[in-house]
Amino acid sequence: MPNMKQLVVVLILIITAFSAIAQDVTYIRLKQERVSWSPKGFHITDVADDRVETAWIGQINKGGKKEKVAFQNGAIASIKGFIINNITQDKSKQPIRMHLSKIDVEVKKQGHLWHVDAEITFAFHAVDKMVMEYTGKGRGEMDTDPSDYIESFIRQAIENDLKRFDDWWEQNKSKIPTNPTVKVNVSMGKTIDKPNCIVYSLHRPLDIIDFTGRPEGEGMEMAMTTSGIGVGYSSQTENSQVVVDVIVTPYFSKPQSWFKPQARKPHVLAHEQTHFDITGIKACELVTAIRNATFTQENYVKLLEELQTKNSQEANEEESLYDNETLHGTIPDKQEAWEKKITEKVKTIGCY
Repeated sequence: MPNMKQLVVVLILIITAFSAIAQDVTYIRLKQERVSWSPKGFHITDVADDRVETAWIGQINKGGKKEKVAFQNGAIASIKGFIINNITQDKSKQPIRMHLSKIDVEVKKQGHLWHVDAEITFAFHAVDKMVMEYTGKGRGEMDTDPSDYIESFIRQAIENDLKRFDDWWEQNKSKIPTNPTVKVNVSMGKTIDKPNCIVYSLHRPLDIIDFTGRPEGEGMEMAMTTSGIGVGYSSQTENSQVVVDVIVTPYFSKPQSWFKPQARKPHVLAHEQTHFDITGIKACELVTAIRNATFTQENYVKLLEELQTKNSQEANEEESLYDNETLHGTIPDKQEAWEKKITEKVKTIGCY
């Protein structure tokens, strides 16, 4: 077990080692000088350091001996403190988060001159998304302390990039989706780009000649209606808000729909028309569901898909119930009741 005198010697050696390390760092302290300019359209809420190595910003080579270069109080506190203390900001304007993406300072001494190469990159984030990034480079030669040049370069880069971003933001802010909500406009389609398809309309009932497909199976079905609901959408940013235009289109597919020869009769066609009417009703219900939903930038794609899936499942269930209760249109009173119910609903639902 070491005696007390040995422990004291060890502690002195450790303290000496730490002192030596501290002396191998050149610290940069940003001058606190008021800036006459102030941003017009935003304010900086916070500063982040995205670098992997955040302790240093570069090094000084003194003829073989290298020293680290670092901010006196760390990058975040130094940059954020300078902005808070020296730039007047209107906190009612758009909040922006400033990120230090890169800073690299290399200093070499050749003869009696210091040679400094510096590069710094700032990124600007709105609503947690990067919207603009600027990189500045500087090179200088001096016979005085290079720390002054490094400090001036960083401070000027902060000011210049804030000014550049302010000009850019004034021109582009309406295109940046800073409003978290999404406005969705939904309408019923009148045309469709699918070949050999008929868009649902009260003024265009189905005809037997519309069923151009080849009959399938040996079951009791005398005819088959293949219909669906197409959903297409596009998005753009208007006045800082994402606007999505959705078009819902109920359609009938001719080549996938068929009649057996012996079934080409009006009452069979009426049964198939009701199937298509159900599709039209479900399309209208989907339009209503989309209008009543609350969309955000994060959920609007997924929510549109979920509403479409739910609507499709409900449509399949009603189509099956219709066929089961009418036994594919072969129970006259049940068929008549369904036709009456569906015809009234499609006329009053408000989409056609």
